[in-house]
Amino acid sequence: MTSIIIVSFNRLDLIKKCLAAATKAPDSEIILVDNNSTDDVVGFVKTHYPKVRVIVNKKNTGFAIGNNQGMRAGKGDYLLALNTDAFLEKDAVAKLTKFAKSHPDTGVVGPKLLNPDGTLQPSAGSFPSLWTVLLIMITIDNWPFFRKFLPSIHNRYPGHFKTTRTFDWVTGACLLIPRGVFEKTKGFDENYFMYGEEQELQYRMHELGYKSYYLPSAQAIHLGFSSSSPANGAIKELLSYIAFFKKYKPSWQIPILKTLIVSGCLLRICRGLVQTKHRWMISAYMTAIIKILYES
Repeated sequence: MTSIIIVSFNRLDLIKKCLAAATKAPDSEIILVDNNSTDDVVGFVKTHYPKVRVIVNKKNTGFAIGNNQGMRAGKGDYLLALNTDAFLEKDAVAKLTKFAKSHPDTGVVGPKLLNPDGTLQPSAGSFPSLWTVLLIMITIDNWPFFRKFLPSIHNRYPGHFKTTRTFDWVTGACLLIPRGVFEKTKGFDENYFMYGEEQELQYRMHELGYKSYYLPSAQAIHLGFSSSSPANGAIKELLSYIAFFKKYKPSWQIPILKTLIVSGCLLRICRGLVQTKHRWMISAYMTAIIKILYES
């Protein structure tokens, strides 16, 4: 059996769509961990989906803690972390579970994610390092020619998502983990609130000899940025790089990392000054610089 874990914080509209798709998965149970929603998520689920197990938190504990709660409560041999804005396609859970069963080195396996219009949504990449952070901060990793060859924290080359393969990490929007791996790693690092926690978990999995697989035959629609704005997400992601380095990299790399990130933020602020559609970058990356220099 597979336990599907959904962590909710408001957005009842998304919960309705997410559960409508997830409840079609055979041989599975669903556990909803609600982080103190104020729009009657819990009441709706209990009324319309009585078979869904509900865990109610008194405050918003975040993505990492919520998923760990649900995974510990789950009875399945396989655990699927599913975002509220991710809608499973037919047989996705069965395909992910079957793959993990036939590949004992699986740490995690994620499906192909699609945008609402059916186009590919890149969903994997390389671990943060000074090199990959440099590439992403100067945006060269997304130039059409270079992105095919250069490692990127967010791999955006469409050709890399056509076949089953391994990445350093795959996104936590929809992620299957064998229970044995979860128990060995003790799940997500609960010092992370949201953003970067799936990279950190998969780094520990790799150290234990497990792999992160991408399985395009399993698919899900993913909206993205439903829990936070692009600006807030960008800030939290940059801070997650610093948390990752503090945990796994030599201390001498931290000031270099911060210099790279601040320089990249300044480039984005300049872009916001000259391009109207990117004006949001000005305040977002000014906030990021302040947090990086004075709070991290």
